[in-house]
Amino acid sequence: MAEQAEDQEQDVSNNAVGEPAMDVPGGGARVPEDSERPDGSDISDIDDPESIATGKSVEIGNFRVFQDLRIPEFDMGHCKAYSADNLRRDDGSVFALVTDPVLPTRYDHLKFLVGMHMAGQIDLVDYEVAYWPPIARKTMVLFYEKPAGGKVMGRENRKLPIDEHDIGEAVVEPLMTVMQAFSEKGLAHRNIRAENLFFADPMHEKVMLGDCASGPPGYDQPAVYETTARMSADQAGRGSGALVDDFYALGMTLVELGIGRRPLSKFNDQEIIDLKLAKGSFQAIASHEKLPLILIEPVRGLLCDDPEERWGFSELNAWLDGRRAKPVQSNTEKRAARSQNLAGRDYYTVRSLAQGISKNWVTALAPLRDGTVEVWLRRGLGDNDRAKAMSEAMRQLQWAGADKRSAEDVLIARSIVILDPAGPIRFKGFSSMIDGLGFMLSYDVQHGRGPQRFADVIVRDIPSFWFARQHGYSPEVQKLQLTYKNLRYYIQQQSAGYGYERCLYATVRNQHCLSPLIEEEYVVEVADLLPALEKAAETAQEDSWPVDRHIAAFIAARLEDDVDGQLMAMQNPSDEVEYSRAIISMLAIVQWRHGPDSLHNLSHWVSRLMEPAIKVFHSKARRERVETEIPKLAKRGNLVELYNLINDEQERRKDQSEFVEAVAEYSEAESEVFDLETSGPARLELAEKVGQQAAAFASTMIALLTVSALFLMHIF
Repeated sequence: MAEQAEDQEQDVSNNAVGEPAMDVPGGGARVPEDSERPDGSDISDIDDPESIATGKSVEIGNFRVFQDLRIPEFDMGHCKAYSADNLRRDDGSVFALVTDPVLPTRYDHLKFLVGMHMAGQIDLVDYEVAYWPPIARKTMVLFYEKPAGGKVMGRENRKLPIDEHDIGEAVVEPLMTVMQAFSEKGLAHRNIRAENLFFADPMHEKVMLGDCASGPPGYDQPAVYETTARMSADQAGRGSGALVDDFYALGMTLVELGIGRRPLSKFNDQEIIDLKLAKGSFQAIASHEKLPLILIEPVRGLLCDDPEERWGFSELNAWLDGRRAKPVQSNTEKRAARSQNLAGRDYYTVRSLAQGISKNWVTALAPLRDGTVEVWLRRGLGDNDRAKAMSEAMRQLQWAGADKRSAEDVLIARSIVILDPAGPIRFKGFSSMIDGLGFMLSYDVQHGRGPQRFADVIVRDIPSFWFARQHGYSPEVQKLQLTYKNLRYYIQQQSAGYGYERCLYATVRNQHCLSPLIEEEYVVEVADLLPALEKAAETAQEDSWPVDRHIAAFIAARLEDDVDGQLMAMQNPSDEVEYSRAIISMLAIVQWRHGPDSLHNLSHWVSRLMEPAIKVFHSKARRERVETEIPKLAKRGNLVELYNLINDEQERRKDQSEFVEAVAEYSEAESEVFDLETSGPARLELAEKVGQQAAAFASTMIALLTVSALFLMHIF
């Protein structure tokens, strides 16, 4: 540990304690970095054997993390780095990267990178969900191997010690290796930038990329690194992207390495967006930055705004070999002969006008409704296809019903898609790429905005219009289209297990469950759900249910088994019998699939709520027997047994059969009683007649017997 500390810069230990790890989730005040929780309890008392704080260190899995030894040199984007020891291995050195719990990590990237050694990519040794004292809650911690040569970009943004003639071998080759490996898995890195580069060796001969899994794709990328299609999306909604987006980021990385600082650093984000839309990416860079001559050709090819013309592996390999690569045909968007004015500003390209409309939502309606934009498209640009689509959108507005305001909003949103079909979906301040909708929803929900913006976009069917404006076949687009259809169905169903909650867990694989019962336990996998509920059961209110909307949606999205039947039963909470049985059934299936075998607290919690489910039995004797068995089974902590007790099909059929028989017997008896009560006088008259007949018959018989006896006596 002492050797590791000596490797750090002198000011790390001096400033470590005072520098916070990150904002508390939700934007609240920061928690002091000490060994106590906010409630005063000691961290060592937490019920997590894999996360035990000891002083200023925390044991997480196979690692010990020193929370007072910050390593700013290895900070990656929004995540902070801390010194760490590998308790299982003596060779090598690691550091811990603590993620922000309100930003979901990238599931596919973690699974792909963990334990894998790849030239050009920093090694991800492991990752764990653990309690992190400085923020007083659980989050995900990534453990990376320390790069041997430290960070490439200095803190002072001075020019780097990489000769421009060596950039091809030192930078481009290793980054191409990483991009190739990711593309073979159908993934994009989406975190390629100069600030995320590290030297792989002490001699500074090769570089390697840093983290790409600790947050939403593109979240930490500066706006200048994003393509003209994605840069206008909100930070969390930039989307997973594709290989062509990584090539663009590589081009901007070469620019930063060549000039020694971030490109266009004197402009703010909006100015950068406007500049790139007006001039094109390469011209925006070339007109404001002095590029080394050797980098002009690859930068021009990689920063081409047309992804079909943008350089790829073959062109880069040709450049590296000294051969002439394919020339870029066009690097700027078609400009109109005359401008389209909007809110006092002139626009000459369709993409810039789309951005202007999104920023002037109310004032943009007039030129759309009166056909000004349609005329500009037809005459100024000669774009009859877009003009026809704009005219059709206007006709649909005229067919709108009573909700004119909503129809006008849809018109504006569709107009933006018509103008910029490759860009983000924009709706009244909401801006997200189609493949970033889930991450955007996660960000809004966890940062106080709520799900309404996402719901408005889905309910108004804006994504389906976006899909209709795409040309050609793309497997990625087809997959996204299928996902969207499910989202639209989920958002239209308002019962538990659906709604925006289901959309969230269906689109963001590493989104932890946001139920207030277990939110701070950071439950990402369904196998961790019941242990978290077991802990929550210790303080749960007696009349509360262990399954709310978030947990129901989380189970439905994560569990392999079909739980549609249970969700259907939960649609009517007033039906206590079916509602309680559905909840117990869902929890029992999770325990059956993923364990653990014993859940004492959760079983007692569930047993207190089983009274409605017991009502399924008609027999009082059976109810009493079940009520007697429930406490016994609860002590064993097995939810499956509890569920089987109230869902024994054989017993239920027998109970139902006996109930039917009892009902029939009761009905028959009741009928007899009714007959007796309603036919009294008739029965008395009948009895009198029968009595008279019986008396007459008896008298006749007696007379005959008497005569017979006298006759016999006379004879003898």
